[in-house]
This record gives sequence, structure tokens and C-alpha cells, in this order.
Amino acid sequence: MVARDRGNVVISLSDKRLLSMDEFAIYTSMGANKTRELAELSGSLFRAGRRLLVDRAKFDRWCDANTEC
Repeated sequence: MVARDRGNVVISLSDKRLLSMDEFAIYTSMGANKTRELAELSGSLFRAGRRLLVDRAKFDRWCDANTEC
């Protein structure tokens, strides 16, 4: 899953630790409102000044711990 193309370097979403809200929406395949709600619920929302970022690793651990079989 490609997040951005910076010249000749391609960065995939799975290689990034902090995702922007737009990238997180792509990562989860959900809309903006639901992704913000999930980020807050999981405790993976990270604020850097005015930017909202999501800690992908923390969100993945939360998903693994809260999965019903």
C-alpha cells in the first residue's frame, strides 16, 4: 500500500509509524469520522502541534487485543 511518492523513494503505510488522518483512513478503509473515533478509542491519537497523527503500531496492538474470535 503506497502512501506517497517522494521523487524516487516510495514509502508504504506499513513502513510508517505515525500516519496522518488521511493516511489512517486509507489504512483502515474507513471514513474520516470513524477513523478519528477509532483513534481516540484506541488511545493511538497523537497530537503534534495542530497536526493529528495516529500511532499505527499502537492501533494494531489495540486491534489484536480487542478482536473477538
